[in-house]
Amino acid sequence: MDLKNLEVWLVTGSQDLYGDDTLRKVAEHAQTVSVELSRQLSIPVSVLFKPVVKSPDEIYRVFQEVNVSTACIGVIAWMHTFSPAKMWIGGLKILRKPMLHLHTQFNRDIPWGEIDMDFMNLNQSAHGDREFGFIMTRMRLNRRVVTGHWEDPEVINEISGWTRVAAGWHDWQGARFARFGDNMRQVAVTEGDKVEAELKFGYSVNGYGIGDLVKVMNEASDKEIDNLVRMYEDEYEISPQLMKNGDKYNSLREAARTEWGLRTFLEAGNFKGFTDTFEDLHGLRQLPGIAVQRLMASGYGFGGEGDWKTAALVRAMKVMGSGL
Repeated sequence: MDLKNLEVWLVTGSQDLYGDDTLRKVAEHAQTVSVELSRQLSIPVSVLFKPVVKSPDEIYRVFQEVNVSTACIGVIAWMHTFSPAKMWIGGLKILRKPMLHLHTQFNRDIPWGEIDMDFMNLNQSAHGDREFGFIMTRMRLNRRVVTGHWEDPEVINEISGWTRVAAGWHDWQGARFARFGDNMRQVAVTEGDKVEAELKFGYSVNGYGIGDLVKVMNEASDKEIDNLVRMYEDEYEISPQLMKNGDKYNSLREAARTEWGLRTFLEAGNFKGFTDTFEDLHGLRQLPGIAVQRLMASGYGFGGEGDWKTAALVRAMKVMGSGL
């Protein structure tokens, strides 16, 4: 997965009080921050500069764009100057994606000997970010808060961690997970409320009969099975009994047929993970051991005994850890 195809938008707050020269400087600083954050190898996504917002209407519109963008996975908000927080209420109420509040200032050091009113008008992060933090606390909004200079390695590392979590959350939205059979009988921990999960987390979980999978497996040609078996022989140390003249060679071919069928089924349905259960193997000749391992290596989530929650979490971990 190339997380650089995903974006977080840097939205910088200000107001019309300061004049065009100051606002141009605010925009220049915000562009510099976004470019430098995007260049950081530890930040896996692209950080995009968005025009400085100065009014409730501008804030509302940019968060509308955030919500509908397929590439944007979250917002980094920075109050470079003082941005009255009541302006943000409407936009924050509709925001549907993760937010990181970056409490920073453009200059690493304060030039005590040169401070004048122009400098004070331009650099008000201490004031603006405090105001912004208040309104989000007042609205009881979940967000990540990172404090410190934007070039500090520790700050960059915290931003990087948040972008990976946001990428995992983004991947869940509209994701589909398949359950082959039900959960293991009499087991409580693999049960759950799939409707609530879709409401809260954005992914859907639906059941399919083992026969649906077996039907696809039976469509595999001998050539496709031969190709997978050769791949196994190239990538693994094969036990003698599983080799071509061994007494369990057919078991290896059946494992390949299962992998081909599972992968074909999951790709056709655009699934991101799946579950199975050893108490329901109707039509399967053996457990899908190597198939599950190889599908997880390809990025699919998996949970045993119908554990769809673990399947979803494994998938999220695969996305969040991409490139590490």
